Amino acid sequence: MSEVDSNAAQAVGRPVQVLPHFHGVNGRRLFGLTWQPDGPAKGTVLYLPPMAEEMNRCRTHVADTARALAAAGWRCLLLDPYATGESEGDSDEADWDTWVADTVELTRQLSAAHGPIALWGVRTGALLAAEAARHARQQVCRLLFWQPVLDGALFLNQTLRLRIASQMVHEGAKETTDSLRRQLADGETLEVAGYPLPGRLAMALNERKMAALCQDTTLPVSWLEVVSAAGGAPSPASRKAIDAWPSTVQLQTVVCPMVWQVYDREHAPDLVSGTLALLDRSAP
Repeated sequence: MSEVDSNAAQAVGRPVQVLPHFHGVNGRRLFGLTWQPDGPAKGTVLYLPPMAEEMNRCRTHVADTARALAAAGWRCLLLDPYATGESEGDSDEADWDTWVADTVELTRQLSAAHGPIALWGVRTGALLAAEAARHARQQVCRLLFWQPVLDGALFLNQTLRLRIASQMVHEGAKETTDSLRRQLADGETLEVAGYPLPGRLAMALNERKMAALCQDTTLPVSWLEVVSAAGGAPSPASRKAIDAWPSTVQLQTVVCPMVWQVYDREHAPDLVSGTLALLDRSAP
């Protein structure tokens, strides 16, 4: 147990159980790791990860946070969407519409057992959470975001630039974001930073914008944003999105590395404490 986990468990004094399980969802077997308190829970949180390498880079920080949430009384299910992690499906079968449908169905299953669910999305997982919540309005009580991606097209361009940068040392015709986008639009699967990017997934992500997904939501939002210094403001894009949000947004800024971007395991206790503070403020 890390220092963060130990401190969180000691602070609230709740024993924690860890339950790995395959969930049957729409005919698919999805792996989830549930962290839960030993006893009644304040509520249930379903975690939706970012894509590809971002998912792996922040995995340990998400586990730290889930453990601390459980110690504070929350049930937290960390999900591997279809064709990712330990779930069924090959990585080149990843599909946005499948992820949305599976999130909606699993939310309904969890809600039937435990009551309304908070959807916790990190980066592109926040887009997924926002879209799924549109289809499961009665089962979702809150959205929790870590540094949400606001524009899927911009994120796709940034992702494709990773492939272009990795090939700059090679001779021959140079790829561009436009040429790569054409290949994806034709249904090809490209390798980016060691991960397959299926064309159908990329084109679906390209069409997602947070502003459109949230335009008619009434759900409260807990929003965690990484800043460079204490008291720092969120990015201009985040500030604009928060100001235009149609429902209540609780903003929490934290000073720590952007753990989904760095290779080495960074110490980021404020991610844990910031998330706990957001959820404690939203607890019934």
